[in-house]
Amino acid sequence: MIFFGICFGTLIARLGQASRAPVSMGIEAAFFAFSGGTLGALENLMSCWLMQFETVIPQMLTYNNSSFAAHKFISFTIAIALVIAAIVTGLISGGMRMIRPTRMA
Repeated sequence: MIFFGICFGTLIARLGQASRAPVSMGIEAAFFAFSGGTLGALENLMSCWLMQFETVIPQMLTYNNSSFAAHKFISFTIAIALVIAAIVTGLISGGMRMIRPTRMA
């Protein structure tokens, strides 16, 4: 997920024009995909650590595991929303450039 998110986010950023909204949205999407993948890895590590307890799992550790999962899903949701917004914004700005009349010198 980390690799795909970084590659896809930077691809969207490269497709946009410099200093435009799709570029910043693509970079932010790559950041949130990276943070979501990192939080997913931390959640898996915490789950492995919780398996060592046979009968009673400490409540604080389960809260940590759940918070890693919740923040992972929030990060991925934000990344997906930014990707969709960047694509829509890019299509709209591209369509507006096609409609705009050219000036004759």
